[in-house]
Amino acid sequence: MTSPRTNTRERILEVAENLFAQQGFAATSVSEIAAEVGISSPGIYKHYANKLDIYEAVCAKLFAPLAEVTSQLQPTADFSETHKQIHEVMSALAANPNIARLVQHATLARDETLDLLSERWYRKFFAFFSDSATNPDREWINIPAAMAFHCMILGYVTLSPLHQAIFGIDPLETSQLNAQLQLQQDMVDGLTQLVEKHRSPA
Repeated sequence: MTSPRTNTRERILEVAENLFAQQGFAATSVSEIAAEVGISSPGIYKHYANKLDIYEAVCAKLFAPLAEVTSQLQPTADFSETHKQIHEVMSALAANPNIARLVQHATLARDETLDLLSERWYRKFFAFFSDSATNPDREWINIPAAMAFHCMILGYVTLSPLHQAIFGIDPLETSQLNAQLQLQQDMVDGLTQLVEKHRSPA
């Protein structure tokens, strides 16, 4: 049976995640989190040392599953395996858009939250590209490609409310998400053909 303390700790994370995603780390106060949870501000410190400690716990909850997905990629992975990982990451982001929102706020703020995300989580995500770049047979994997696919995936989720307002469709709805994933598959297939053409003797 879950203890009241555990329930409160999880509720703090739930509330903090939504507030950090909506308004960013700097604009969110511990007292605001406490009020929405329904406890006093000192009650927060029974569970977390400070606001950054809460933020770190929120990030661990959100990014650990993504780290697990990307950790499965190997320097010898082919395009089909890469597409599978892109699909899993995209699906995870669509299931919880707060991930993209936290990244957006941290990127714009350029504060300690950006340091935390880049050092603790994103270096893990992009380790695959660093390892693969040392393999001469994997020339299709490079930093520009990593940045392009990351912007495409994260931007799709981050901008979904804007695109919904413009086009009147929910970009995170299953059929729209599948269409986006198919577009990415087509791009990967096109890249495959370019690499194979480059490798083929004239």
